[in-house]
Amino acid sequence: MATNKLSRDEWIKAATQVLSTSGIDQVRVDRLAKKLKITRGSFYHHFESRMDLLEGILKAWRLRATEDVINRLQSGEESPLDQIIYLMNLPIKGTGSIEAASVEISIRAWARRDNMAREAVEEVDKYRLSFIKRIFKELGHTDTRSNDLANLVYAYIVSMSLIHFDSNYEERRKMAERIAEFLTSNCPIMSCPQREALANP
Repeated sequence: MATNKLSRDEWIKAATQVLSTSGIDQVRVDRLAKKLKITRGSFYHHFESRMDLLEGILKAWRLRATEDVINRLQSGEESPLDQIIYLMNLPIKGTGSIEAASVEISIRAWARRDNMAREAVEEVDKYRLSFIKRIFKELGHTDTRSNDLANLVYAYIVSMSLIHFDSNYEERRKMAERIAEFLTSNCPIMSCPQREALANP
C-alpha cells in the first residue's frame, strides 16, 4: 500500500532535515507528506501524532550524536588523549559533521522555547560531560579539576560547531591536538611548565 512506503526512521530523517534548514515550526505532517510526495496515511501508520514524531527526532539525535560516539570510543583502544582529540575534532570532520552541527544548533534553538526539547538537551549535555569528565579522571585529575576540564572541552566542541570554516581543517586539527595535550597534562595549573615559562621569560 502507498501508505506504508516510508519507514518510521525515514520520516524522522526527513523531519530532522526540515528542522535543520527551516526550524521546528516547519516540521508539520502535511508539509512533510508533500515534500516526500506521499500520503499522510504513511505518517499515521508509524506515529500517533506530531508530538510522537518530535520525540522521535530527539531520541534519534541523542542516539546518533551522543550514544553512538561514546560507544565507539569505549569499545576502541584509543588513549585518553586520543579520545579527547577525537571529540574536539567532531565539528570539523567534513560534510557529515557540518550537517550534524546544523541539526544540533536547531535543536538547541528549539530547546529555548520548548520544555521537551530543553529536557532532552540537558540530558544529552549531562551525559556528554560525564563521559568527558571520566576521561580526565582516568588521567589522574581530581574530581573538581576533571569537571572543570570537561566543561572547558565541551564548551570548545560546542563553539566549534557554531563557527564557519573553509575546507582547510588541518590547522584546526593541529590546534585541537595542542589544546588537548595541554589539558590532559596532569600537572597542577599553577605549576605547569608552560605557566612557569610565561612567568619567567
